[in-house]
Amino acid sequence: MNEIAERHCELCRYFVAVDALNGTCHRFPPVFAGDSSPRENHHWRFPQVSIHAWCGEFQRPVQISSSGTTI
Repeated sequence: MNEIAERHCELCRYFVAVDALNGTCHRFPPVFAGDSSPRENHHWRFPQVSIHAWCGEFQRPVQISSSGTTI
């Protein structure tokens, strides 16, 4: 498989799954999401992303071997 096809959010170290098709990106701090709804308790959010999306910040998860060395 080519490198671009393997770069999607689901495989990124900064991705946190929300459900089977979506998650949040934790590459940067949460951003202010507005105050339009009085029902919202707090308005800072990590960006919502699809598992199939990808960006230029993509990084593979860090893997630690049994010897403690990064692979």
